[in-house]
Amino acid sequence: MDKHDLSRIFNEIGLLLELKGENPFKTRAYYNAARTIENLTEDLAEIIEEGRVSELPGFGAALIKKVEEWSRTGTIEYYENLKDTTPPGLLELLRVPGLGPKKINTIYQLLGVTSLEMLEEACNQNWLMSLPGFGAKTQAKICAGIQFIKEHRGQFLLGEVWPDAIRLREEVGKLTGVLRVEIAGSLRRFKEVVKDIDLVASAEEPGRVIREFINLPLVTQIIASGETKASVLLKNGVQADLRVVKPEKFPHALQHFTGSKEHNTVLRHYAKGLGYKVNEYGW
Repeated sequence: MDKHDLSRIFNEIGLLLELKGENPFKTRAYYNAARTIENLTEDLAEIIEEGRVSELPGFGAALIKKVEEWSRTGTIEYYENLKDTTPPGLLELLRVPGLGPKKINTIYQLLGVTSLEMLEEACNQNWLMSLPGFGAKTQAKICAGIQFIKEHRGQFLLGEVWPDAIRLREEVGKLTGVLRVEIAGSLRRFKEVVKDIDLVASAEEPGRVIREFINLPLVTQIIASGETKASVLLKNGVQADLRVVKPEKFPHALQHFTGSKEHNTVLRHYAKGLGYKVNEYGW
């Protein structure tokens, strides 16, 4: 029973309600509930089992019922209905700089915009400037944001992915036999825009770790899987790659899979000049 999953659901409920223009007090209640669950120091399963959900600040009858439903079924019907009745393209619009849920709701209600392409057309026709709360500067910022999103589709801002990377690292650290696990790749280099989450772990039985990894609740699709590495798609749409090596190889693998291609090429040439051979195996 993962508190992070319930926290994510409550946060998304708040977001979906905002996109629909719901009462701000109602949306805030779900955002607060998400934060309360995320910050729990006690085991969530124990709190639910002992009937102490009502003791959590801000949790009334409606929230308690949803927590109990989630503990039984793994989801919440109210949440699923909200997703089904919200145009999926609206969620992508949240990635556009200068656009928040309230502005997206205004664009949706008054212009019928439900996708990035439709928003771009609205910008090209200067329709946004006629909307309440919008102006020339706002429209220009949104137009620039659309171009950024189009150029970086399939990529994510560091701040969007980092919390999921931390959570995934925690989950991998709990898998059988894992001795160490660290974030690698462009995330470890703190690149502003990243394509995926890279993790490097050490274990005596890498194959066993991989088999458990691809069955984590966070995983929605297995892209590739072998004895020492796997690529999966997470629920948030981000690809995650895990490589598992023997303990003595871990430092070398972490260095190799953290460095960029250019960095590793220069490092190998430098090492070769000194009479060494450097790769992910440390040879």
